Amino acid sequence: MADTSADPVESVHSPSASAHISHAVIATYAAAAAREVDGVAGISDGLLGGLDRRISEERPPRGVKVSSDGDRIKVELRLVAEWGTLLPDLATRVREAVRSSLIATTELDVGDVSVVIDDVESPSG
Repeated sequence: MADTSADPVESVHSPSASAHISHAVIATYAAAAAREVDGVAGISDGLLGGLDRRISEERPPRGVKVSSDGDRIKVELRLVAEWGTLLPDLATRVREAVRSSLIATTELDVGDVSVVIDDVESPSG
């Protein structure tokens, strides 16, 4: 007998696009927006602050978690900061950038955007 208990793909319905957008796509957009913020060295892979260097666009970065409650989404990003960056300011700028980007690209209701700084990149030189 086949196993029919496999987890369904998580997605959120976008009324304006009349489509479902997967959590993996939302996580990929969120990661891209976070990487554009000055002071972000990368997305943490969640394992002792290592960088997630995965290239595959089919799988979301491990350091980005998306959840939804109805049509409202929540995002958690785990980041590695550049040396010398003011961390509270970085978290605020990342939250704003990710929220703005997701609203613009998905037209979804974006709730909490949580930022966790897992590590700080070592100074060069």
